[in-house]
Amino acid sequence: MAVQWRIYYADGSTFDSDQGAPDDAPGYGALLILQLSEGGRSRDTVYGADFYLFTEAGVWIMADKMSVVDMMVNRVPFSGFLAGRWVHTDDYWEVTKAAYADRDFPLWLDVA
Repeated sequence: MAVQWRIYYADGSTFDSDQGAPDDAPGYGALLILQLSEGGRSRDTVYGADFYLFTEAGVWIMADKMSVVDMMVNRVPFSGFLAGRWVHTDDYWEVTKAAYADRDFPLWLDVA
């Protein structure tokens, strides 16, 4: 099965769906997440969040403190809780360039 999502961390490391479940991913330092879009025809990039959550729909979403509390109070199931990290702009762009060039997640997939 193709990689469904990949997390890019502040230290330059990655973790993806072939390495384990969302709950297995390191929990701190996430900068951005690439994932297949609905229907798998392109990629989505999730970035710039305080937290990231993996939903029952099988996708990562952005979250802040209040949205995490809201989901917990309303017992909305999620897994794979990640804390984002702010880094120097140059470091962020280095990770972003690596993600942009990720061959497992082209901008548009061939759906022929």
